[in-house]
Amino acid sequence: MKITVIGWYGTETIGDRAILAGLISFFNKSFSQFELRLGSLYPFFSDRTINEDHSFYKELTKKKCNIEIFNSKDSSSLLNAIKTSDFLVMGGGPLMDLNELFMVEYAFKKAKKFGIKTALLGCGIGPLFHKKYRKSVFEISLNSDIHILRDRQSKENLIDIYHEFGKKIGKSSIHTSYDPAVECVNEYIQHSNEKRLEYIAINLREFPQEYSQGNRSEGINKGLREFIKDIAEEFLEKEIKLIPMHYFHIGGDDRVFLNNIALELNLENIRVQNKNLNLKETIDVYSKAYFNIGMRFHSVVLQTIASGRNYVLDYTEPNKGKINGFLKDIDKNGFYDNRYISLQEDKIRMDIINNLDDTFVLNNNDIRKTLAIYIELLSGLAK
Repeated sequence: MKITVIGWYGTETIGDRAILAGLISFFNKSFSQFELRLGSLYPFFSDRTINEDHSFYKELTKKKCNIEIFNSKDSSSLLNAIKTSDFLVMGGGPLMDLNELFMVEYAFKKAKKFGIKTALLGCGIGPLFHKKYRKSVFEISLNSDIHILRDRQSKENLIDIYHEFGKKIGKSSIHTSYDPAVECVNEYIQHSNEKRLEYIAINLREFPQEYSQGNRSEGINKGLREFIKDIAEEFLEKEIKLIPMHYFHIGGDDRVFLNNIALELNLENIRVQNKNLNLKETIDVYSKAYFNIGMRFHSVVLQTIASGRNYVLDYTEPNKGKINGFLKDIDKNGFYDNRYISLQEDKIRMDIINNLDDTFVLNNNDIRKTLAIYIELLSGLAK
């Protein structure tokens, strides 16, 4: 099976890298053999991150996994990759207000023209504030043979888009599961037996204005700095590790914001992780922490699955965004109800840091059952 994966690679966060690792695990479980090509917006960056994570892919699959990288911004390279593939995948991430969405639309339309199967695997839908981007998502969906969205909220968002453009879509044709990063981390923890250490791991990002229709950045960023100050002073005996999920200036290198906080606060127990961590090292840091705090979406996913001793700062759309969607789907008993702040609605406050000895208990049978839809639908392509 010759598989081409496209998406937001080339600017990948640790979360995107976890998605790719999860997809590789699914492909390995679904196909006896597969060849993988990755479309990248900035191939030099993907070349680096794949090299850093390559040994982890081997751990997940128990086999050598070669990935050929091409420039997805180059139309001839993209077209050649599609024409010589059996299967084209949008490999996770959000379908949202980005100009690169039109590249995905072009690719899916070309694939359908050539009779090549297509899939949205682990994608989110939104935020989509502008009609031109909603129309592009509509066109991508029309040309997709398989829909596996990363939460039920995304399914509702896609159905709303179909209604907007006057077309019905059968609800049974849109499947939902967990983000592919859950597969990656769940496979990791099956073989891990780590002891918790006496540090607190925190991921923050500068508030991204594209996730809000109001101008809230300055107030939220200031609140995050005060929150870190309160955490560091409350837990003076513990090291406060500020852990990036993104190490590239396009998309916002987390280290810029984290170092600004550390320099301004000038507290001895705060340390920024400035040296790049690879995917496995990042999961490892979260799995061993006394407790974690996450803001980027995939920091929440990794911390929830690898640790379960975590607190959530949600920067996305209130009651509609990807973090809320993930927690609603995975947290059946309301564990995170009092460990969660919506940064666009709530005041950032210390009282969410409660019940430090409590751990979110994963139901591994439920996780595997929910993830099985990926393998079921992918295996069907090989028949």
